[in-house]
Amino acid sequence: MSILAIANNFQQANAKNIAPAQDRWKKPESRFVKLNVDPAFYMAEGAGATAAVIRDANGSFLAAQCIYIPYTSSVVMTEALAMQDGLNFASSLGFPQVEAESDSSIVIESCDGQTRWWDEAAAIFAECVDISSLIRKVKFKHHYLSSNQAAHVLANYSYCNKLCSHWTDEPPGCLVSNLVDDVTPM
Repeated sequence: MSILAIANNFQQANAKNIAPAQDRWKKPESRFVKLNVDPAFYMAEGAGATAAVIRDANGSFLAAQCIYIPYTSSVVMTEALAMQDGLNFASSLGFPQVEAESDSSIVIESCDGQTRWWDEAAAIFAECVDISSLIRKVKFKHHYLSSNQAAHVLANYSYCNKLCSHWTDEPPGCLVSNLVDDVTPM
């Protein structure tokens, strides 16, 4: 029994945790690119980071960026900054049709006009709307954290290394396994 318990624990510890299909990364519509954004916010330090990962309709990596934020006031503010930074990044690369995803329903509802802005991030939400008007078509979509691991990992990497950077064509090493897991069938 002890050997079976040890073997079972070893197997569970080394098993890949793949999210259920409904919680996994989904390909964007044809002719759209998918922009996944996520922040890292650390209240004790009052600092954070944002990350954006852009992929095509096949799930192939196109670009990514991360921005370290030495001073930020809240989770909502940092979530809003992640969308703003991601939209700016997609616009600067000239993508005409973007599905912008965040795990923050507040950000999605604010950016697509479902709610009014009455908080500290109001000016950032207004900027997101302005930036999205520079892109021909933007669809804002809510998703769960489990379907956005690449942006989540990159935001934390940026915070831990106090890094601001961007990549095109080749992803940073910290993202490779997440990008592969996202497009691997179950």
